[in-house]
Amino acid sequence: MSVYVGNPKQLFDVRQYTFSDGKASGVRAVDVWNGANLHFTVLADRCLDLYTVRYKNRNMSYLTPTGVVAPSYYDDRGIGWLRSFAGGFLATCGLQNIGNTDESDPTLSMHGRISNTPAENLCVKLSPGEDAVEISGVMREMILFGVKLKLERTITCRAGSDVIGLSDKITNTGYERTPLSMLYHFNMGYPLLSESAKIVIPAQKTLPRDKHAESGLHEWDKVLPPQQNFTEMCYYHTLSENCFGIDNPAIGTSMRISFSSDGILDRLIQWRQLGWGDYVMGLEPSSCTLEGRADAVQNGSQKYIEAQSTLCNTFEITFSEL
Repeated sequence: MSVYVGNPKQLFDVRQYTFSDGKASGVRAVDVWNGANLHFTVLADRCLDLYTVRYKNRNMSYLTPTGVVAPSYYDDRGIGWLRSFAGGFLATCGLQNIGNTDESDPTLSMHGRISNTPAENLCVKLSPGEDAVEISGVMREMILFGVKLKLERTITCRAGSDVIGLSDKITNTGYERTPLSMLYHFNMGYPLLSESAKIVIPAQKTLPRDKHAESGLHEWDKVLPPQQNFTEMCYYHTLSENCFGIDNPAIGTSMRISFSSDGILDRLIQWRQLGWGDYVMGLEPSSCTLEGRADAVQNGSQKYIEAQSTLCNTFEITFSEL
């Protein structure tokens, strides 16, 4: 600790608290300030997902009108997932299904259950010098006579470094090979996202999700100002390198997300939604397509995890000046 300070929180601060109002009541959270340009909130009762992320006191995330919603309000019927989708910088989807509900199996809900799963064994560990933090926890998606998947997540940040590290270990603790679906729903919002922003995706190949998205294929990388009655468009990108992001010269900010994966994440899904109030660009490393498991099995994109085995995904989220 510097001789200039009496308390290390002057230089690097980590705070734990619990929301107490409305549908957020009871949700545990961890705030991190890196002592420089970066401040972010981790929701321990929402899969240790990243909610607000601010760089140089500017918002980087898209926040939905629902706000933070406790897992007790989760509705797995139809589009009920949207009623507890707070957006945030990251919402994790899976582990049994992503995208649409699967009509062939009513237990496979929209975008899965993991983002509404509280962390067990939450640990907020400061380094000996109190200039770095490691936040970790375990989320379990398990059922008697069925799937037995465990997600162990670790989030790291160092003082003065405008980088968030995120590491996931997914383990099949059961004794049968199991389907595994994952999507990391990174959501960028205003002012990081505006008509002056440039989407950075090193795409080797780009395919539209449907006919509507195909109509906008010629401008998939264009960011428009908010449009009235804009209908979302989704694109599947095959990447030449596992790195993507947004540059916005209007606020002098560059954001990059690089990742590695044990064969799970083999495509980047771009969610292009530029409506009034619903103004967001989702950049989402994904394991399969979005039309439900039966469709993913049919088109060959469905992934699996062997019994008693572990797979890993790691991310580095970096903010810098342009």
